[in-house]
Amino acid sequence: MDEQRLRIAVIIPGGIGTGKNNIGVPVMERLVRLLSGDFDVTVFSLFKINKDYTPIGFTLIDCGNSNSILKATTFYSSFKAQHQRKKFHIVHGFWALPSGLLAVITGKVFNIKSVVSVLGGDAISLPEINYGQLRTWLPRRLVLWCLKQADEVICLTQYLLDNLKNAGLTRNDVKIIPWGIDTSLFTFNEKSLSHPVKFLHIANLSPVKDQTTLLKAFKIIAHGVTSHLTIIGEGSAEQVIKKLANNLSIEDEITFKGLMPYEDLASHYHQADVLLHTSLSEGQSEVVTEAMSCGVLVCGTKVGLMYDQAGCCISVPVQNAEMLGHEVLKVLNDAERMHTIKRNACAWASAHSIHWTTEEISNLYKFLANPEGKTH
Repeated sequence: MDEQRLRIAVIIPGGIGTGKNNIGVPVMERLVRLLSGDFDVTVFSLFKINKDYTPIGFTLIDCGNSNSILKATTFYSSFKAQHQRKKFHIVHGFWALPSGLLAVITGKVFNIKSVVSVLGGDAISLPEINYGQLRTWLPRRLVLWCLKQADEVICLTQYLLDNLKNAGLTRNDVKIIPWGIDTSLFTFNEKSLSHPVKFLHIANLSPVKDQTTLLKAFKIIAHGVTSHLTIIGEGSAEQVIKKLANNLSIEDEITFKGLMPYEDLASHYHQADVLLHTSLSEGQSEVVTEAMSCGVLVCGTKVGLMYDQAGCCISVPVQNAEMLGHEVLKVLNDAERMHTIKRNACAWASAHSIHWTTEEISNLYKFLANPEGKTH
């Protein structure tokens, strides 16, 4: 064991070594792998890890169990054993509940500095679709207590931080660190507008992504300009969405591609003219960041990164399909404005790549471990 390297414990609810083809949460896995270049990283997964997955550069410990009490017990015993061997300097929970809460509690028990990353549903209240940890009293109180007690708190976007402040968060030292993407994979591609105009939507097909607004907006767009929409993703709402496309008489202008390997997405961005993204809420939205990096015009609802970076996209209030449809048609007829937005977006994505994110979190770890700048 390298005594000169800071030892970081990361707690995740899942997302590494999980899902079909181990796809998990690709950006989170990439971030952990990059951090492991500078730190000794041990990841505790609260979700069962696929047996055919092998971590690269970091230690991955499976604490998954369908029983919450057994899961917590397994985590605690695993953490204690690893800490006795390694002596962690920092424990970092990804998402406030349950990982961030566990990070704060374990930090207090073992006298370790704690970091909590707020990434999406932990800063949202959408009771109409039964989504978000802020919508009911107990989870909201646990989130706010956890964020108050953590040594450092990171939010992906100002959008999330504003939601938390509205819910009662009072601390004023929260860091905004978006998750960048691999700009060597999602490269800028300058291209003229296609005919028909190629629209792209990449998301889990679920109520929070609000594909109802997506299709209603696309119907308005398709009525004004010859267009085609490609939808990549799968989920519980797939049949409902396909039925709506038929009811709106736009099924011939839509191709459903299903789930796709992460590495194959760049080619679809490079072929697309416009990303349509109409979520009710987002922590950030990696697909928005990827599209920005690739030179695709981003149009959607004012959530996540589209809330923070208004000059890099066309954004409208959630569920406003009519406004979105007309705003998209307007920008398609304004080549200079479209060019400016795409260039702004690409510049932002380039400046905030995955390597920038890694450096920001690395600097936070180093400061937290040595606030007075002493050599470790």
